[in-house]
Amino acid sequence: MKSRTIVQVRTLLSLALVAVAVSGCSTQPIAVVKTPAAPTKHVKAETPAPAHQAKKKQMMHKQESGVLSLDVFKENHKIHVLTGIHDQGVSTLQYQRSDDQGHSWTTPVNIAPQGTVFNFHRGNDSQIAAWGDNVVVAWMNRGYTNRHGSGPMSVAYSHDQGQTWSLGEMAASQWKNGTHAFMDLTANEKGMHFVWLDSRNGKQGLQYAHSTNGGETWKPETTLDAKTCYCCWNTLASDSHNNLYALYRDKDPSDMALIKVAANSGVSKRLARVGEFDWEFQGCPHVGGGLAIHEQGNQVQLHAMVSTMKPEKAGLYYLSSVDGGIHWTPEQRMGQGMAVHSDIAVNDSGALLASWDVAGPMGMSIITSKSLDQGKTWLNETVLSKTDMDATHPKVVAVDEGFLVFWTEKAEGGSKQLQIKKLN
Repeated sequence: MKSRTIVQVRTLLSLALVAVAVSGCSTQPIAVVKTPAAPTKHVKAETPAPAHQAKKKQMMHKQESGVLSLDVFKENHKIHVLTGIHDQGVSTLQYQRSDDQGHSWTTPVNIAPQGTVFNFHRGNDSQIAAWGDNVVVAWMNRGYTNRHGSGPMSVAYSHDQGQTWSLGEMAASQWKNGTHAFMDLTANEKGMHFVWLDSRNGKQGLQYAHSTNGGETWKPETTLDAKTCYCCWNTLASDSHNNLYALYRDKDPSDMALIKVAANSGVSKRLARVGEFDWEFQGCPHVGGGLAIHEQGNQVQLHAMVSTMKPEKAGLYYLSSVDGGIHWTPEQRMGQGMAVHSDIAVNDSGALLASWDVAGPMGMSIITSKSLDQGKTWLNETVLSKTDMDATHPKVVAVDEGFLVFWTEKAEGGSKQLQIKKLN
C-alpha cells in the first residue's frame, strides 16, 4: 500500500501560524493557530490568563500541551475536524473544514465560551457532526465533579457551516449537573443525534438525544442501555435510511454490543454482541471500537473493530454483518501485540481501511491494513508513524482517491501534534 503525507500540524509556542510541511501539493493545509480567530457570533473568545497566573498554574499541576482532543466527521465530500488544544495555560476548541476531501482547509475558527474550562483527553474526545449548513460540537467541562474525568457537557452549534457559533441547550436535560462522558455525534436527514454515558440511574448507562433544529435544543433523552462499561467510548453511525447504530461496550460481560434506533419510530433495540469473548472485567479498559456502514441495494453491511483484554484472547478483532447487525462473522484477529484503539472506514466500492495503535518498546505506533474484498482478507500492515512518537487514537475517513488517517503524537519537545496521512 502506497502512502504519502499530505498534512502535518503542530502546535507551537509562538503566536504565529503553524508552518506545515506539505508533500506533493500546493493547497492550503489544515493549520492550528495560537491566537483566537475572528470573534464569533454569540460565543465569546476565551480570554488568555495572565502570564504569571498561567505559570503558577503549570507549577501546581503540569498538564500536557498541544492537540489533546480530536474528532473527524465526513459529510458527503466535506470533512469536518475538531481539535482541542492546550497551550501555555489556555485551552481552545478549534474547528476547520475541507470542502475538497482534504486537499485544502478553511481558516481555523475558535469555539471558546468565556470562562469555559475544557476537559480534553484522548479517548474521551470532544465531538462533531454536520449536515448541510448545520454543524454541532460537544465537549466536556471540568466542573461539578471529576468522576471519570468529565462533566458536565456543553453543546455549541453553527447554522452557517462553522463561521459563527452559539451555545446550545444541554442534551442531558434530566442530569444537568452529573457526570457525562464518552460522547459521540452523528447527523442525517432526521437531524443531529447524540449518545453519551452518565450515571443518573446509579450505574453508568448509555443515553440518546435527538435534535431537529441543528443542535439548538434536544428532545427528551432516552436510555439505550441502563448498565454499560464505565469509561469506554461509543461510536454512532447512520445508514442511508436514517437508522442509527450505536456500538458500545456492555457490562456483564464486558464485550462490545450494538443497538439500533429505527428511523421511523425512534424505538431502540439491542441487536447483538459484536465479538462474543465473554470477558468479565470490573475495571475500566477505556477502549471502544470502530464502525463503518456499506450499502448495496437494500443490504446494510456493517464493519466493526473491537478489542478485548480477556487474557487468552487479548487483542484487536474485525467482524462484519450483512444483515444490519443481527448476525456477525467470527472474530478475525488484527495486528500483532497489544493493539488497542482502532477505527475503520469503507468507500463506495466496498474497500476497507482499518487503523489502530499498538504499543512497542519505543512507544505507541499507528498501523493500517486494507481489504479489497469486504473484509474477507487483509493486505500487509503498514506502519504510518515513527515508533518513538507515542502516536495514538487514529480516525479514518474514506475519500475519492483513497483514505485519510488522522491521529495525535508527541513532538520532540513533548507537545502533542496532529498528523494526517493519505493512503491510496
